[in-house]
Formats: sequence, C-alpha cells, structure tokens
Amino acid sequence: MSQALIAFNEQLIKLIKIALPSTVTIYGTSKDLTSESQGSGWIYAPDLVVTNYHVIEEMAEPLIIKPVGRTELNGKIIGVDPSNDIALIRVKNLLGTCLEIETTPAQIGEISIAIGTPHAYRESVSLGIISGTSRQIRKSNNCTIEEMIQTDAAINPGNSGGPLINVYGRLIGMNTMGPAETVNMAVPAETITHVIPELLDHGSILRGSIGISISIEQIVKNDRISSIVCVKKSRGTEENEIQKGDHLISINGSEIKRRIDVMRALNRETIGKEIIVELLREGIEKKIKIIPGELKK
Repeated sequence: MSQALIAFNEQLIKLIKIALPSTVTIYGTSKDLTSESQGSGWIYAPDLVVTNYHVIEEMAEPLIIKPVGRTELNGKIIGVDPSNDIALIRVKNLLGTCLEIETTPAQIGEISIAIGTPHAYRESVSLGIISGTSRQIRKSNNCTIEEMIQTDAAINPGNSGGPLINVYGRLIGMNTMGPAETVNMAVPAETITHVIPELLDHGSILRGSIGISISIEQIVKNDRISSIVCVKKSRGTEENEIQKGDHLISINGSEIKRRIDVMRALNRETIGKEIIVELLREGIEKKIKIIPGELKK
C-alpha cells in the first residue's frame, strides 16, 4: 500500500477527531407541537451556534442542542437571516471548541469534508472536493443566495447547518441542500463572516435599496474576458439618476465586481443617508448622489 495514501488516511482521521467537537446536532418540535425535526450546527464562539435558518424556522423554543460527547442543552434563537439561510443560536454553558473560519475563498478541486447528522445518524462525515464556486441558488422562500459553494461531498437531509471544512480544519462553508438531489451546496464562509456580527448586534439583517435590479455581463478588455455588474432595470426618478445599462463601479466607496458586492455595500448604515454611486455610462464615468431606502422583503 502506498505510504502517501497511508499518511493521508492517518492525517484525515486526526483532522476529523479535532473537528468533531466543534459540531452539534439540533433537535426541535414544530411550533404546533405536531412533529419533530433535526439538523446540524457548529460552534462559532463560546455559547454561540450557527446553523441554517431553514433548520430552525419551524421549531419551537427552546431548541435542544446536542454537542458531541456531551449532554443536551437548551438553545435560544438570537438572530436570523433568511435571505442567506443563516441562524444564530445562544447556548449557555456550551463549552465547545470553536471552529476557525477560513479567510481564503474555496478553490475548485480542493478537498472538502462535510460533517453533520444526515437522516439522524449523528457525527457523520463525508469526503469530497469543491466542485464549483460562485453558484447562485433560489431557496423555497424565494430568496436567492449568492456565491454558493458546490461540493460532491455527500449532503443529505439532516446535514443542513453542519460545517464544510478544508484540510486545515477550517470552515469554508455551511452545508445546505442544493437545487437538485445530487448537487450539494454550502453557504460560503465569506457570507457567514459578514452576517454573524450584524446578527449579534441587531438580531436581523437590514439592506438598503437604490431602486435597481442588476445582472452580470461579460466584456472583453485588453484581450481578456472580465465580468461587470450592469443595471438591468432602474426605477428612474429625479431622485434616482441611475439608468438601465449603467455599469456599476463602486457604491459608497466599496468596489463592485459581483452581485453580492452590491448587497453588502447597501448595508443598514446607508439607509436614509446620502451615498455616492460611481458608474460607467457609454464609456463616461459618473458619480451620482442618492439616498437608499430600506429594501422590502
């Protein structure tokens, strides 16, 4: 047997033993007390667990949190972001190992490990690779999640909310079911890192709106293909000078290269305050002042 294969196997076993104590199983009864369900989660910080919003959406509180190798604890939901399928739970006396979050974006082809409780089989692990990045999926609540990670590591009902980790034991995403049975997805660590601090401070996410819808277009520049964010529709008024076909460069000083950059630039701090949108219109750069309203859900 190959010594390299043996060494890989031994390292994988060590990695999973280290990562497992950072995971939990989440149990709950429906709010009408007619059914029970379960999902997975992971320890973000002392006394804090992160999971998918759809895992806890219909559960009555208190939630039952079962850490690996420890007794059950009660959990209280303290923040939710349905648009990114993220929920934050407070669990007193959790005492678990916090999972480190990877700061480098996941790369196609890198090894990925999904941990969770599929079909009620606790502490289950599956191995695969990152099959794709920058995926976009629409959830049952009609929210579209941007920049999703695709993996071929097995993710089944009950895995939702559990961690997807890399070979360094760091979280690169949070498992969730994909748009098809054999297409598995994860909410990227980048999104989780942006969302959780706001959930801690406010319990919810607010986003601004400047009355536009956007799309990604491909252009050729210096013999290279690049992507731009283009205004597909605009609610053009005297207060909103942005027009259909404008290419967005920056919003409130934040560079715009992806759809998700627009959402993050229009955060709760921009609502009701004058900001500057820098754009390109027919080859001419323009700076437009605008006051975002609150994005209606």
